[in-house]
Amino acid sequence: MSNLGLALIAALTAALAAVLTWFPIQRPAAEAAVRSFLEEVRAGDVDAALARLEEAPSGPFLVPEALNADWEIVEVAQVAYERDEDGVRAAEVYAEIMAPDGTRLAHRYEVVFAPDGPLIADRLTEGGFYTIGVLEANGVAGPTQEARLLPGVYHFYESPPTTIADMNMPSVLVLGGEFIELGEEHPADRLLEADPELTEEGRASVDRALRDHLDACAAEREPGCPFGPLAGEHPFTEADPSQPWRVVRYPSVAPGGGMTPQGPRVGTVETGAVEIDVVPAGAGEGAEPFTVSCVFTVNGLFLAVDWETGAIGIGSSAVEAPLCEWLTG
Repeated sequence: MSNLGLALIAALTAALAAVLTWFPIQRPAAEAAVRSFLEEVRAGDVDAALARLEEAPSGPFLVPEALNADWEIVEVAQVAYERDEDGVRAAEVYAEIMAPDGTRLAHRYEVVFAPDGPLIADRLTEGGFYTIGVLEANGVAGPTQEARLLPGVYHFYESPPTTIADMNMPSVLVLGGEFIELGEEHPADRLLEADPELTEEGRASVDRALRDHLDACAAEREPGCPFGPLAGEHPFTEADPSQPWRVVRYPSVAPGGGMTPQGPRVGTVETGAVEIDVVPAGAGEGAEPFTVSCVFTVNGLFLAVDWETGAIGIGSSAVEAPLCEWLTG
């Protein structure tokens, strides 16, 4: 065989090796794994879908009841393949799904080749939920911190209790580790915060809970209270620290200022005020007490909502009560 023939054979061999590197025999297996995963999720076969993950998680939303077929698979295609020097193989598979309104979301899955077959290495969508401590997705409720979602369309808080008119949380399409609000073009790695709107019953429930919380604070002035000890620079002290303070004006509040992991923050619409009996600092026994007022806000408080009953309580994320600095007499 001539040198030219040998050169042509060598060139063809090199080209064939390159083709097999980028389009290997394993390509259908990687694509099939991702497509089967998506099809099983869409069909509600959670156990089969989770079995295709390298690390299968658990959670209250990984059940057929939290899934629907209200979306379709647009495309699944392998886009990369590699084998490292130790012989470990992995593929990258592009997937794209679409909601009924045309909203699309794409993700590149990493697929590893285990002895028993290809497995998806990506973790499920999780975290980024700032709501009321409980998430309701497609009619299934569970703790927010345990929220892990399979691909698909999710509608939130469709059956609120009588104290909540609307949680105002948009429906989303989920794939990989991202969300996209239906009707939007740009995905995010966390959901929008809920923006709860209370009913008249809910507002009355908040007012009662707030009054109870503030009355307890007036008696004890604990760290979770929106008002606390007198600031040290004042030239007087409490006449009798064992006596409760008096709430003379309860603040007007509403959900506002965003969410905490436990629930919506409470915003101050109108400030409140407490009265304290004081005496001049250093005065001895028999000093005549006089009254001063301390104005306060509700910064650090949040609404604790029981999703099942609709009951609303007041919680606090404050580490310590703020000092009463601005006083009037």
